[in-house]
Amino acid sequence: MTGFRHMKKKLHLWIILMTMLMVSSFSMSGCRGLELENKTEEIAGYTESQARIVLVNELSRYEKAYTDAILDVPVDGTKGTFEDVLVSNVKEFMEQLKLLCMLAEERGVALTSQERDELRELSEEYYSGLTEADRDIIGCSPEDVQQVYEDYYLAEKLIDTLTADAKSDISDSEAKIIEIQQICTSDLKKALAILKLSKIDGYDFASLASRYTEASEVTIKLQRGSRGGLYEETAFSLDEGEISNIIEVGGLYYIIKCTNGYDERATAERKEILESAINTRAFSQVYDSYKSEHPVRFRDRFWDEIDLSELTEADADNFFELYDENFHI
Repeated sequence: MTGFRHMKKKLHLWIILMTMLMVSSFSMSGCRGLELENKTEEIAGYTESQARIVLVNELSRYEKAYTDAILDVPVDGTKGTFEDVLVSNVKEFMEQLKLLCMLAEERGVALTSQERDELRELSEEYYSGLTEADRDIIGCSPEDVQQVYEDYYLAEKLIDTLTADAKSDISDSEAKIIEIQQICTSDLKKALAILKLSKIDGYDFASLASRYTEASEVTIKLQRGSRGGLYEETAFSLDEGEISNIIEVGGLYYIIKCTNGYDERATAERKEILESAINTRAFSQVYDSYKSEHPVRFRDRFWDEIDLSELTEADADNFFELYDENFHI
């Protein structure tokens, strides 16, 4: 299970938090608040009503896909059921959200009055859309909703701040993806005959490849670093529509045709992935260091006592969707 709705334009906060999540040991004591191993002050965690906002959001999404019968389904790789894992994931997510807010305060990152006003309007929109039954089940107030929205926004604002200087201009050459067709054979004489046919006007390279290749795929998208060596060097040296000479790689003979010398959409997607990886590394350098000095864990008893079967009648799965619509256009 992956958890929450992914953010669209900024760094994907849920992905980052779960990537940074490490299994740690915490000494648990008392029954309320947020524990910090290397600090002594008490910092308030989230209330049960605030936790239920997120729990209901995720539970409703899964119920619509799988019905409420999913709660008792065992989850592979764990000793628990779907209910156990969902509660654990939400708890871990909100622990990391709280940690990011603490780091934001230390770094001097805060919400502006305009941002608070916009988040208050968003909170009112979400709350007004809840049915009376939803409000009874979740038990939240408009202030609860606004608090979670503000923390979520602040966490994203912190991430933007931490990665602002890490923006890297990924070159088109580095991100470039091309589309090629290949013919592969273990017989050199056969490869020579195919190459001769491929040079004759009217012969369709794709048809030749489908007929003679020993490779599992004829048409492939290729990015730098995916194949390396002579194969990659040859493929990227071709102009669109050009057919290579025979090259030998690993005892096999290849003939390559470039069918798309610059896949614009695939290249843009790869560029975004590469830039996101750079941003994530920049963020993790700061986050990991802070987390090692400020490991936190909620110790409110309600996390162990939550019964998701009591929340199944609620139908409020648009908490993050509304946020996306307002802040990630």
